[in-house]
Amino acid sequence: MDFLRFFGLKKDPFKLVPDPAFFYPSPCHNEGLLLMDYSIRQKEGFLLIIGDPGTGKTTMLNVFLKKWKAKAEIAIILTPRLSPEEFLSAVAEDLDINIENMNKNEIIKSLRDFMTIKASKRKRIIIIVDEAQNLPDETLEELRLLSNIETSKDKLLQIILSGQPELEARLRADNLRQLNQRIANRVYLKNFNPDETLDYINFRIAKAGRKTLQVHRKTCRAAHKLTKGIPRLINMLISRALMAAYLEESSLVLPRHIDHAVKSLNHSDMKVRKWPGLVPAFIGSLAVILVTGMLYIYLQTS
Repeated sequence: MDFLRFFGLKKDPFKLVPDPAFFYPSPCHNEGLLLMDYSIRQKEGFLLIIGDPGTGKTTMLNVFLKKWKAKAEIAIILTPRLSPEEFLSAVAEDLDINIENMNKNEIIKSLRDFMTIKASKRKRIIIIVDEAQNLPDETLEELRLLSNIETSKDKLLQIILSGQPELEARLRADNLRQLNQRIANRVYLKNFNPDETLDYINFRIAKAGRKTLQVHRKTCRAAHKLTKGIPRLINMLISRALMAAYLEESSLVLPRHIDHAVKSLNHSDMKVRKWPGLVPAFIGSLAVILVTGMLYIYLQTS
């Protein structure tokens, strides 16, 4: 009997892929999606998504793409370490614009013509940059200039920048101040709290077709403590815990399975905190108390 069949699952609930089918709508993630939709519908130019690694930025983008891919022309830049010219070329190619043998100015003109035609057909143009903290300053500035393509009534281009917290720190620099001022909406993704972690684990198991599999509440609490509520780390940890439970032929995932998972992963972000000085200090203090007490008794009886 294989792993999934033993637990009565149709899919692996904790695979490390940004699958929209397993998107968990926590309050901040759900609010982020609503804000993304609003920003695009209102043609508000720039939108910023900020979150630590593993907090679900790419999964949320994939949910957004699934909804908008039939209603908009979308360029997705996943490798943003590009010069301004390389970035413009990547955007044009993703939008299926023929730019063969064109220089930078000609590419920009082709993009402008493309946007104008699509706008006349009421179609949105969206550029999405994932891991945008890796964009060079010159490319970020080029993106700002590109956003200037607009009519007297509407912006022709909506831009979503998704990145880690250092992206927002960079945008505060003087040379990027004009770009920072143009960001109309900002989404901040947070780690899950203990209750959200519990709900997240059960949500994904249910999505995978839960039949017999159960995860003890204490197991979920332990998972939250070890992962600090980061979805990617939760997936890694619970996936290994499921394997530990499977090897024991247990359909209930217990805290001891989390212990096995931590040891198996040996992940630097999931170390149990140790306090090497605490026990010796406690023993030392206890010894002082005992000696003082014995001395007091001796003096009282002598």
